[in-house]
Amino acid sequence: MKKKKLTKQDILEMFAASDARFAQQMAESKIEAEKRHADFEADLKKSREKADKEMRGLRQELGSFGRTQGELAERYFQKAIQRNMKLLHVDLQEMETNVNKYSKALDIREEYDMILTNSDIIVVVEVKHKLRVEDVEKFYSKKIPNFRKLFPDRKDYQIVGAVAAFLFDKNSQELAENYGFLILTKTGKELEILNSKYNIF
Repeated sequence: MKKKKLTKQDILEMFAASDARFAQQMAESKIEAEKRHADFEADLKKSREKADKEMRGLRQELGSFGRTQGELAERYFQKAIQRNMKLLHVDLQEMETNVNKYSKALDIREEYDMILTNSDIIVVVEVKHKLRVEDVEKFYSKKIPNFRKLFPDRKDYQIVGAVAAFLFDKNSQELAENYGFLILTKTGKELEILNSKYNIF
């Protein structure tokens, strides 16, 4: 059988058909790639949302755990002091706990874990599960000075600072002692005062 001789038109049509198939394949590939990309983005978004949710939950759990530890420490030291209402030679008459004080005029707000009072001395106690250096610094430079400002009715009292904790970060105990704070902790089941010298603020 004699082969048909291809004309220029035939060749042009063949190239046109080939180009059309190629264009269609490229379009299909593009659609498929866009679909895969969209699926990937959707999966990535879901993964991020899931990770964010899990991280929020973890932060809440850790925050709750930290609050629980802090609350346990506060309850222990409150009850331990309340049993005999005495620190060193200071006989205590009153105990106030979790005292929030705000002065609009001074724009100062503080919370004090314990305020222990006798006739002429007030012991202001900062309670932590684990005492850090930054806790001691804040107590010394901010909370103790603000006590005088927030409680002008107690201006005639001598102020003693005390820190109470189950555990101590490196240098926090030494810093508290250098600042002249009483240092309270738990030894076995008993409340222990780790130093006998303190400053009057």
